[in-house]
Amino acid sequence: MGSYDWLDDDAFCATFVRGLTPREALARLGIDVFDGDDEEGDFEEGLICARPAEGGTILSESNGFAGTLPEVLRPLSAGTVTASVFVNVNRVASFDHYADGRNILTFDPLFGGDEDGIPEDYLADRIELGLADDKSEGGLAAALLLAERITEVRPNTSSDVVAAHGVLEY
Repeated sequence: MGSYDWLDDDAFCATFVRGLTPREALARLGIDVFDGDDEEGDFEEGLICARPAEGGTILSESNGFAGTLPEVLRPLSAGTVTASVFVNVNRVASFDHYADGRNILTFDPLFGGDEDGIPEDYLADRIELGLADDKSEGGLAAALLLAERITEVRPNTSSDVVAAHGVLEY
């Protein structure tokens, strides 16, 4: 997935947050925030890594799903926008977009065909990226591009480095 080499290919959750630093994004979750990646190996589950990106922060979880939870996305998106791309080892996937604490868009990026009620702007982007109709072929790479478009947050060279992390128990 090119710019996302730090994501696990089989199971991940990537949450894009516009306008917040890594520490600010994690602090909104009410968890203890640690700098860098020194303690990453000490946690078996719930670890959220915050990576700096152009336009904001990308939160990444290996085999995690916190970025799909309303109780995480509501406070994280307060006054801004977020978009999460999730997949697990069973190929269960979701795309979740929140703005100012409200759910705007949710769909499965691996299986299209449920376009009813989707705002036209998002439907046009989904069609262009191959994330709509029964012939949905864009997949996770296209879902990550849609998250970039919606949030205006894009990985850059510093996104390879974890700036902060925290553990969320769920």
